[in-house]
Amino acid sequence: MKGFLLGLIVAGVGFAGYYFLKGSHLRWPLQEPAATVDAGAAPPKEAREKKKKRRRGAVREAGNEVAGQGRSAAEPEAEPVKLSPADLKLVSQGDDLSRPDVVHLGDATDDTGSRELTQDDIDAKFHAKEEAILGCISKARPDEDTYVPGRVTVKFRIQRTGNVRGVRVEAPSILQKGGIYGCIKGVVGGIRFPPSSSSQVVSYPFSLT
Repeated sequence: MKGFLLGLIVAGVGFAGYYFLKGSHLRWPLQEPAATVDAGAAPPKEAREKKKKRRRGAVREAGNEVAGQGRSAAEPEAEPVKLSPADLKLVSQGDDLSRPDVVHLGDATDDTGSRELTQDDIDAKFHAKEEAILGCISKARPDEDTYVPGRVTVKFRIQRTGNVRGVRVEAPSILQKGGIYGCIKGVVGGIRFPPSSSSQVVSYPFSLT
């Protein structure tokens, strides 16, 4: 009886040991895949983070390109000067042409003509200086690209002797600031017309383009 019980106990211990060893063998491979899955899960996470970083970098570059294009489009260096209403206001500058021509007693023996100058007589002399007057207008502009609307009117008095006594220029304020009056006066003041029986004031308008 004791031998049977001892054999049963030994058998039970042996079965328990076998079961324990078998159970441990079964748990070990089960833990390995779990560790493998965890180890394999890390790279996709890192890859996702790297992908996110690359996407942010691309957004910043695109933003920089757009900002760069915006700066290029907004640069005002090549744009014409913007003129204010005060710049375009017509301003008259020069001599007073309302005063009558002074005739001295000795003028009776001068080489003054016996007839008045015709428009053709005046045009023939004035048109010879027209290019120089247009040059004065161009030089008075703020720059070559800026459009100045309006007109320039050149007035002057022709004495009986044919000399120009007074010059007056009406032009936009921006051109007066550019020295248009002094330039035109120097050109027109040098014109010599044929003598005539009386002095007269003439006017020539120029449209600005």
